[in-house]
Amino acid sequence: MDYFGRIKEALEGKLNGKELTKDTAFKELNMDSLDLVDLVFELEEEIGVQFEDDELLSIKTVNDLLTLIDSKK
Repeated sequence: MDYFGRIKEALEGKLNGKELTKDTAFKELNMDSLDLVDLVFELEEEIGVQFEDDELLSIKTVNDLLTLIDSKK
């Protein structure tokens, strides 16, 4: 599965014309912690992984999320 593509698809409404890269910080997209949790829950269901609460606190950029997903797969 193309996780970057899936994240980009999930964030389509938040991009507002901005280009999403692996270095994009979720704060740049005006996402708060609740938005990030919603995204992570959506991904958990799709890819069949479970993230711990302390792991969620370390997610600041798209690459952080991708690295965490890779560590779970």
